[in-house]
Amino acid sequence: MIDRMLKRLALAVQFLAGVAFVAVFSVNLMRIVLRNLIGTTWFWIDGFSRLAFIWMVFLGATALYAANDHLVMDFLLDRVQPAARRALKLFTDLVFFGFTLVLVYYGYLVFVARLGIPYTYWNVPTGYAYLAVPVNGVLMGLYSLRKLVQHIRGDEEGRGVSRNQSMNAPGGMS
Repeated sequence: MIDRMLKRLALAVQFLAGVAFVAVFSVNLMRIVLRNLIGTTWFWIDGFSRLAFIWMVFLGATALYAANDHLVMDFLLDRVQPAARRALKLFTDLVFFGFTLVLVYYGYLVFVARLGIPYTYWNVPTGYAYLAVPVNGVLMGLYSLRKLVQHIRGDEEGRGVSRNQSMNAPGGMS
C-alpha cells in the first residue's frame, strides 16, 4: 500500500518536473523571440525562469532518486563481498537520509529568510523558489526511508519506483 502511494507520488513528481521544464523552455524561448523579433522584453521573465528552473532541478532530482535513475558510483560496491555490499548500501542510505534532514532544516530557514525579498520586477517573494529545497528534502527522505526498510528486509535490489515498472508486474512494486 505504501509502495503504491510512493509510486503515485513519484509519477506526480515526474509530471511536475516535466511541467517546470516546459515552463523554463517556453519562457526562455519567448524571451528570445521577444528580444530578437520584436525588440522588447518582459522583465518578469528572468525571475519566473529562475523560479521554475530551481523547482525543475529539485523535482527532477527527486524523480531520479525515487526511480533509482540517479548517478551511482558503484565502483567500490562491485568489488566487495555481498555482506559488505549490503552494509555499505545501508550506511550510504543512512547518510543520505541524514542529508535529507539537513535539506529540510536549512532549506526551511532559507525559505523563511527569502520570504521578505521579492523578485525585482514582480511582487513575488524569492522564498517560493527556495521552498523547493525543503520540499525536495521531505520527498527524498520518504524514498530514502523506503530504501532503508528494503535493505533491512534484505531486498538487495533496493528497487526504486521506476516509471518502467508496472505495479502488478513480477518484481514490480506492489
